[in-house]
Amino acid sequence: MDTQLYLDFARGAMDKSRSFINKKCREGFRVSIKADSSLVTEVDRETEQLLRHEIEEKFPTHGIVGEEFGVTNKDAEFKWYLDPIDGTISFSHGIPLYGTIMALHQGATPLVGIIDHPGLDRCYWAAQGSGAFCNGEKITITDLTSSADVAKEIIATGDLKQFELSGTMSAYNNLLANHGLVRTIPDCFGHTLAAQGAVGAMIDFHVNAWDIAATQLIIEEAGGKFLVLKQFALPSGKLKYNIICGKPKVVAWLSTIFK
Repeated sequence: MDTQLYLDFARGAMDKSRSFINKKCREGFRVSIKADSSLVTEVDRETEQLLRHEIEEKFPTHGIVGEEFGVTNKDAEFKWYLDPIDGTISFSHGIPLYGTIMALHQGATPLVGIIDHPGLDRCYWAAQGSGAFCNGEKITITDLTSSADVAKEIIATGDLKQFELSGTMSAYNNLLANHGLVRTIPDCFGHTLAAQGAVGAMIDFHVNAWDIAATQLIIEEAGGKFLVLKQFALPSGKLKYNIICGKPKVVAWLSTIFK
């Protein structure tokens, strides 16, 4: 399979989405509230529409799973996962740590993953078996030589409410009590910091499939560990995931705390 074909297509689509997002940032945009009380902007919706159009034009038989407009071609072998603005709260406040996520999976196997940070001029990508890159430079996660070195590593986490919603507050408090370098670095920015080894690991709980669809491949192609600690369904049937990713020894240590 020529994953490079899919990667080249996805990077081209991401270039278009970045240009659109930057244009909307200059012009201004409307913010509203979804039925689930989360924030959404017109940029979220219009960016996903842009990416959907690109996919439907190039790969009409592929499925799409998007945050804003749901699932199309749900039985397709190949599915694209889209999160047009991951970190809408940051985006709506003018904080440039948001990102656009695009990934292609064949069944449960990730083939291509991209996380673009338009506000930071950083784009991370990976294709199966081809390594991971940031702005064209290969990135590699260097594991610790000893588990004792974990104490020196920054641990990135999502927001407090993610631990509350996932029922892991006790483990979170245990982490805070036993590690002095825990920092809230939410959304996909924490994922890309883990991919470049800037943080030891990222803990992201109670997240959706599109939030992590690109992360696994980027982390693993960089030489890191991506661990799904738990997959569970809400009463609505919607699936949620608790994941940890980053340097293998740090992920292993954290898995004992959040077991």
